[in-house]
Amino acid sequence: MPNGGDAGRDWQAVIGRALAFICLAQADLRDEGLAEQGQFLEGLGLSRKEAASLLGTTANSLTELLRQSRKKKGGKSGSDKTKGKKKAKK
Repeated sequence: MPNGGDAGRDWQAVIGRALAFICLAQADLRDEGLAEQGQFLEGLGLSRKEAASLLGTTANSLTELLRQSRKKKGGKSGSDKTKGKKKAKK
């Protein structure tokens, strides 16, 4: 390879990110939301920061989108609806 100033580039990381993007496309997730894409990329082993970079967003934004998607799917809401209710006497 010619020495064109990219001697410090980590080619394994570049190849890994390219393969992750190809996997994302092959899984038909490119039309899904960023939260689903981010989860998929993290499942492949990318860090949240790397996944966000690949998706064109920030790690903080991706974290918030993942939190919101879990909340929509009925994740833990932090409050119990039965809390504070007393049983009726017979």
